[in-house]
Amino acid sequence: MTQFDVGLVHRLADQMEGLALDIKKHVNSPYELNEDVKRMTSILNSFQTITQASNSGTNPIAKENDVR
Repeated sequence: MTQFDVGLVHRLADQMEGLALDIKKHVNSPYELNEDVKRMTSILNSFQTITQASNSGTNPIAKENDVR
């Protein structure tokens, strides 16, 4: 059974945070906002896929300072 990938969740959260900051600083047109919303939707879909996986309830395993 594959373990819950905490690292992936952290990377996706970092991407979402980066997009939100980019929207606050640099969006100047509806087109730019639409492109950022598409990227956010993709990240949210990834989160949803992770939570719907049959092994989503498993806890991460820390082995030799590597979380898996």
